Amino acid sequence: MVIILSFITLIFTLAGSLLVIRYGGLNRRFLAWSLAFSSGVLVSVAFMDILPAGVTLAPAQAYYGCLAALLAIFLVESNTVVHSCNEAIENCAVHSLGTVAFIALSLHALMDGVSLAVAAKTGGALGANIALGIILHKFSGGVALASLLLKSGRDYRRTFWLSLVKALMTPLGALITAPLLAGVSQPTMALLLGLSAGSFIYIAMADILPELHKHKEPLAQLIYPFGYAVAYLIKRLGAG
Repeated sequence: MVIILSFITLIFTLAGSLLVIRYGGLNRRFLAWSLAFSSGVLVSVAFMDILPAGVTLAPAQAYYGCLAALLAIFLVESNTVVHSCNEAIENCAVHSLGTVAFIALSLHALMDGVSLAVAAKTGGALGANIALGIILHKFSGGVALASLLLKSGRDYRRTFWLSLVKALMTPLGALITAPLLAGVSQPTMALLLGLSAGSFIYIAMADILPELHKHKEPLAQLIYPFGYAVAYLIKRLGAG
């Protein structure tokens, strides 16, 4: 299962990047709609599925993991030029994507791989919802990275290869982590679930939704709760 999910995340990341490379950018309205749906899924999965599952195993570890993820992503974004949706939607000034920024992006993708491995091990509706959140985030992340690379002066070929490297980091993280989860204790699993929940919450609330507020896309207000509905439906079907 982890191999299949890894392949899907790779495809979605490259799909986002290739759309930008091929067309020089995306329709802002379409991008806003896709980001609104993604953020709805991420938030609802974090609060309806991941955190409750972690709390059931070990409450303290689940909350510590969530707080740790929020802090780690905040520090990474505060010390790099990257702020995912900001670069993808707006006509920003040209930035220089240095080595530190690219490493930060790759490490973030690697951590998504850890969450993907947790999703594969968990299985059921919870695993499906975690995987869905990661996959949707990969598409918007591919869009953001390619947009940033092109604006920083990279040519199309260089942008593609750098996007591919980043896309491969998530499968790499998943394939490395999956064997290590075989005999993991309940507190450790709760910590990993907390990390996943915290990363989902931060991406949705700090990266995506503030940018959607700036652009005032009316339909996004309806699409955002649709993400809730999809996550809830998967949860209910899995429970049934």
